[in-house]
Amino acid sequence: MSESLRSSDAVGLPQYTRVRDQLRRDIVDGLFKGDERLVLAGLCERYGVSMPPIREALNQLQVEGLVIIEPNRGARVREITPYFIKDIFDIRILLEPALLVRSMPALSESDFADLYGIQQDFENAIAAGDRAGILAGNDEFHHRIYQINPNHEAIRLLRQHDAVIGTMRIRFGYKDDRLQQIIYEHHALLRACRDRDADLAAAIATSHIRNSVVDLIGQSIS
Repeated sequence: MSESLRSSDAVGLPQYTRVRDQLRRDIVDGLFKGDERLVLAGLCERYGVSMPPIREALNQLQVEGLVIIEPNRGARVREITPYFIKDIFDIRILLEPALLVRSMPALSESDFADLYGIQQDFENAIAAGDRAGILAGNDEFHHRIYQINPNHEAIRLLRQHDAVIGTMRIRFGYKDDRLQQIIYEHHALLRACRDRDADLAAAIATSHIRNSVVDLIGQSIS
């Protein structure tokens, strides 16, 4: 069993969750190659668990898009290509500006205070070089807005890919100037929301996502 999987036992997560998260990391790290068959017996031995958690982990990774399960042929790894990454972010371009505009009219002064606090924590994480804190802060910033007037099905679709994107960010990081650009984009987004300028806010959100996909593709293929 991998060391990181063993250490995660202490947090009390279900076995399939721990297996899923470790297998996702292993796929992104390239330990399993694109189109490689995932043999259940081998996965059981590698991760030190029985068959049911492996099957559930594979089912969840299929939903995320990292694994393909075919009838009578089993599971294989989805190759992580620039096209795969772009497809994920194309979905986000369709959903995130709409979720932002949906929630914007209901943003209160208390909500803005929370958002500026989240943003400050995000900037502190950047200054400290805390990659996990950066990812958590960026995620919290956006989802804090979307939860004001949520579309739960749209948010569920975003969450399916959040873990994949986060794992890739942990693996590949950001270009040197991207994090400072994100700070600027977040503040611009907050200003547009304060002004209740839906068109500008949607345009900023769209540009923010497009800049992110360009950066991530550049990092992952460099």
